[in-house]
Amino acid sequence: MLYSRFSGLLAIALFSAACGENSTSGANDGAPETDASTAPDASLLPPTAPSTLVHYVTGDPADSRILPTGPALFLAGGGSDQDAGFAWAQEIAPQGDLVVLRTSGSDGYNDYLYSDIGGFDSVETLLVDTRALAEDAYVAWTLQHAEVIFMAGGDQWTYLDTWRGTEVQSALADAWQRGAVIGGTSAGCAVLGEFAFSAENDTVYSSEALSDPYNEFMTLEHNFVEFPLMAGVITDTHFAARDRMGRLAAFMARIISDGLHASPIGLGIDEATAVLVSSDGSARVIGNGSVYLLTTAAAPSQCVSALPLSFESLNYRVLGDGDTLSFPGGASTAATLPLSIDEGVMTPTNPYQ
Repeated sequence: MLYSRFSGLLAIALFSAACGENSTSGANDGAPETDASTAPDASLLPPTAPSTLVHYVTGDPADSRILPTGPALFLAGGGSDQDAGFAWAQEIAPQGDLVVLRTSGSDGYNDYLYSDIGGFDSVETLLVDTRALAEDAYVAWTLQHAEVIFMAGGDQWTYLDTWRGTEVQSALADAWQRGAVIGGTSAGCAVLGEFAFSAENDTVYSSEALSDPYNEFMTLEHNFVEFPLMAGVITDTHFAARDRMGRLAAFMARIISDGLHASPIGLGIDEATAVLVSSDGSARVIGNGSVYLLTTAAAPSQCVSALPLSFESLNYRVLGDGDTLSFPGGASTAATLPLSIDEGVMTPTNPYQ
């Protein structure tokens, strides 16, 4: 059901039951008259939402005005959502307002987060799928007053292309400064490092990346977000399930060869798995899968267009549920394993075992 943040929840429920269909209300369409003594402070309410914005609100529409104790990051690898991660976010921002940011999809997170996880004052999903909406006052206000911002899965190119240089990008930087929790899963996680695979020309497979690290699908972005704890990091998700170690290594090779960073860090996160990063940089892994921390001691020996990648000085660590690491830098006590690439052939061929 779509409705403005101003609309009363009871009024919307009654309207939907009467009509038997979904509808979008205006600023106060169908809302019951409210006694002035119980009306929310107007300063705590957002501007009127534009008619072009698809959004869903569950809970109190007014700003909760709580102070989160972050900043913190919730980096999820896609697949099944991690209840423990959202519960952790709620502890950092108890009774805060949570915003789910996306460019497609629906309200699947609202009831799950508001009712099943609980502890949030409100959950609002915003479908910000145009640059005009990314500059809209309602969208900006809602993000500026959120204590938790979580980017759903989807297509990371639409996030980067639609939100870069807009109020949405500014609001993410502001949220970090305010101590909010910022998170994402799948595509939403892919844009949270200093570097990001943009998928501008669609996805890229490890075999393609290893055979030519400058092929047309190897599109990278830099500094969409600037979170100090994520300095030098590029994330990847659905990691073992989609055999992405080769392409993550190739992303790192490109970052070095393009002169962007001398020692980038690859963070590959499995499905149904997440990394929770606290304000002091301490982090832990939760979930059923693994997290792969990929580092390098030297530049690739061959990283040029139309030739296979050679990158010999790589190491990786495999972390599971409960294991810890720290940022910036990705330090961990997990065992270090060697990884090398010679003329596009990676050793070990199966680093996920």
